[in-house]
Amino acid sequence: MLCMAACPVYAANEIQPGLWQDSETSDVNGKPSPPKVSTNCVTPQDAQDPVKMIKEGMKDQAQRCSKINVQTSGNVIVFDMVCGDPKQGSIDMTMTYTVHSPQWTSIVTKSTMSMMGQKIVSNLATESKWLAAACKK
Repeated sequence: MLCMAACPVYAANEIQPGLWQDSETSDVNGKPSPPKVSTNCVTPQDAQDPVKMIKEGMKDQAQRCSKINVQTSGNVIVFDMVCGDPKQGSIDMTMTYTVHSPQWTSIVTKSTMSMMGQKIVSNLATESKWLAAACKK
């Protein structure tokens, strides 16, 4: 890595804007779900601040959360959140977002949902890779 000492700290978490492909694998209560592949467009603003991008995606949930913590350590960002009401339905989730390079990221999400006395434990792993600078409209 060329810019270890000279680049600002935030640069470690910047990703390349443009078209990205996400490959997801998951399981719910230990039962594997079919893998999914999708694409999405990352704007230049979101590429500069992945933490803000993820927080924006979670803002609908925020008002129902008793805990939302975000910790950054180098190229790894960890989100912990507890949302909802245990009597009506709640979720306890930890998401670890790793920027391996500006063109490759991964997310590991572990969550436990409680609803009407039942627990649902799920694990989701997403590998994302940059495909192109331009997003297809």
